[in-house]
Amino acid sequence: MEYIIKIKKETRNLFKDKWVWKMAYRDARKNFSRLFLFISSIIIGIAALVSINSFNINLQRSIDEQAKDLLGADLVVNANNKFEEDLQAIFDSIPGEQATEATTASMAMFMTSTPGTRLIRIVALEGDFPFYGELVTSPEDAYEMMKTGPYAMVDENLASHYDVSSEDSIRLGNMVFKVAGEVSKIPGGGGIQATFTPSVYISMDYLDSTGLVQFGSRVNYKQYFKLSNDEQVESAVSQVKPLVKRYGHSSETVEDRKNNLGEGFENLYRFFNLLAFVALILGCIGVASSVHIYVREKREMVAVLRCIGTSGWQAFNIFFIQTVILGVIGSVLGVLLGLGIQFALPALLKEFIPLDLDLHIAWSAILEGVLLGLMISLLFSVLPLVAVRFVPPLSVLRTNYEPLRTFSKVRILVVVLIILFPLAFATYQSGSFIIGGAFFGGLLLAFGCLALVANLLMKVVKRFFPQNWSFIWRQSLANLFRPNNQTLVLVVVIGLGAFLIATLNIVQNSLLNQVEFVGKENQSNTILFDIQPQQKEGVIQLTRDNDLPVQQVVPIITCRLSRVAGKTITEIQNDTTDAIPNWAITREYRVTYRDTLTASETMEKGVVQHISNDSIYVTISSGMQENLQVDVGDSIVFDIQGIPVTTYISGIRDVEWPKDPPNFIFVFPTGVLEEAPQIFVLTTRIDEKVEANSYQRELVSLFPNVSLIDLRLVLATIDEFFDKVSFIIQFMALFSIMTGLVVLAGAVINSKYLRLKENVLLRTIGAVRKQIWGMTILEYGYLGFFAGFTGISLSVLSGWALSIYFFEVVFLPDIANLLLIWLGIMTLTILVGWFNTRDVINRSPLEVLRKEG
Repeated sequence: MEYIIKIKKETRNLFKDKWVWKMAYRDARKNFSRLFLFISSIIIGIAALVSINSFNINLQRSIDEQAKDLLGADLVVNANNKFEEDLQAIFDSIPGEQATEATTASMAMFMTSTPGTRLIRIVALEGDFPFYGELVTSPEDAYEMMKTGPYAMVDENLASHYDVSSEDSIRLGNMVFKVAGEVSKIPGGGGIQATFTPSVYISMDYLDSTGLVQFGSRVNYKQYFKLSNDEQVESAVSQVKPLVKRYGHSSETVEDRKNNLGEGFENLYRFFNLLAFVALILGCIGVASSVHIYVREKREMVAVLRCIGTSGWQAFNIFFIQTVILGVIGSVLGVLLGLGIQFALPALLKEFIPLDLDLHIAWSAILEGVLLGLMISLLFSVLPLVAVRFVPPLSVLRTNYEPLRTFSKVRILVVVLIILFPLAFATYQSGSFIIGGAFFGGLLLAFGCLALVANLLMKVVKRFFPQNWSFIWRQSLANLFRPNNQTLVLVVVIGLGAFLIATLNIVQNSLLNQVEFVGKENQSNTILFDIQPQQKEGVIQLTRDNDLPVQQVVPIITCRLSRVAGKTITEIQNDTTDAIPNWAITREYRVTYRDTLTASETMEKGVVQHISNDSIYVTISSGMQENLQVDVGDSIVFDIQGIPVTTYISGIRDVEWPKDPPNFIFVFPTGVLEEAPQIFVLTTRIDEKVEANSYQRELVSLFPNVSLIDLRLVLATIDEFFDKVSFIIQFMALFSIMTGLVVLAGAVINSKYLRLKENVLLRTIGAVRKQIWGMTILEYGYLGFFAGFTGISLSVLSGWALSIYFFEVVFLPDIANLLLIWLGIMTLTILVGWFNTRDVINRSPLEVLRKEG
């Protein structure tokens, strides 16, 4: 008969086992520097998460609170022409206060101590707008003064640029206005709009007197309504909506403004959420890799403890206590740093956000940060810590002795939770399971590819090992596949860091380069528009008298659509199955006529516009062809100044819109529209600023209604604006990059504890410092090269997917930047490896001999 004797040890409660707590404290006190990567990964990751989430919460709260102030009214109706009589009759029947606004672009001549001319936006106001929000002027009575006579208010930055004072005057068209004051804040104005289209405000009574509103002039109108309650708003909307839709106008309520602002910040939210995801995942990698290598280095200590009676769970608890406490400390420090960053963000974003950000502490974001920090500490440290339970006491005598049993239910549970964590977090942060799944899938693919590359690297080097190479080269290559190698851990950690940092760089570059402005390469950099037929020859002569080339003189005719593919506009609007957007069939189109393509156009399908058998064939731009759902051969009837003109689509043009403007959606052939009422656009090129100033002054004096766009000024403004945006995005991305660098450096730094014994043994058998340095630099060079290359290659794929499907922008990677990131990762890996070696070679060979006995 056989007997099986089982020895069951008493299991002590973690909170009652004082010895475990003392050991955890003593060990952590001596090894805090080795746990620096652990705590710094949590601090930076949680700081990025808390700052981003707190800012998003405060931004959404500000939008909800200030939408009415930003709109300035309860209801606004917008139109690009004067309101029709039947619509005006409905306006008159709506109770409450009303105000009217008309805006148009025009040249302004500043008669100041710093004189000059500039294209500005004229805003003509009538009524007591704004009904809500602040109108801040200097002096305070400037608005009231403007209403009483020919006075003008100017945007603050415009006044600063031309040194405008209350004694100065501004010429707008045929009239000279005295400056009433500066506008620093007004609902619907300021911010980014003031940067690109600075405004001059006048009374509506004087708009016609300027002579700027002529045939073909583009004037936009707004009607503002102040209503008593939500029921009146709903009633007013229901009254104006049918006619607003019929005429192609638009309306906006406070709720609409909230939604529009939320959509306007959508890409900002998405980018910040991506930053939070990247920072947190890098933090997870830092935690896992630091604990993994720390535990491996502590294997002998655990074996000694096991020899004197310590149980596996007690050994586990020693390091578990360390990670939990450090995780809580790191989370709290991360929250504090994140709050500091949050309060710095409004100063950076004030020029780009039309809101007064009144920041509050977002307790939900703080609680979320602390819980996530603790969760990361537990999840990503428990997996490597589980191995501590199975360290056999025999490891004291035989270093490479492996335990017979390594199966653990805890390990399986933790692995499952670690796999689910990125998916759950990405889904929660993005608010979409599909987006979260896509993020998780990309991360899983990257992890798998890097692990595959690491294993392939070890197998290929082992299979084709160069036996005839020098000792340094052979030893550095052997380090990649021999027992206790670091290849898999470091390639995955370094590669994932490179993958996430490079992906962030690609997305950042794609977002910042959406405005591809080719003004420097265009034949023309100056555009004159609103030229009346009787002014055409005079403007051409003025241009030539200033020794400037006349690049193009383009006729423009305004028209609307009457029928599309056999259907009337009313039929299309009433057809609920039709996907044609209302704006596309009700808007006012500006068309031209010619028989050739320009440098900015290529035929995508069909042939150029022409007349055949008394039928008129026009071409259409590719984007509008999709919106109108028409194709070659379909008919379109235009309403040109009340006259129906039937045409057929002969071709579809691909148009590079920024290149050599003006460009057009529809182009007619010659011989059709020459007698129609029209205006002209002239383009020229001015290379010297002195020439530009002189030409603009003469133009405003002789032809005050003609406006000029200096594309060089627009380009400079855009460059300045995107430099600021770039700084903000890079500032926020910095936290993810810092986390990545800490992870990369820390993973390599921690690996020195595995290399210590081996390099001291090499010195014992005669290796000199130069050889050890060479082997280390080559080994880390291989790891940095392959990990960086794989990570960056994967980032191109993920960057493309994020740009196209997530941010819905053009994919624009900067290859030079990606190469620099690759080189930087290789250099960082080699430098940190070399720095490790400096410490290793200073150890005496006797240190290992004594330790091994």
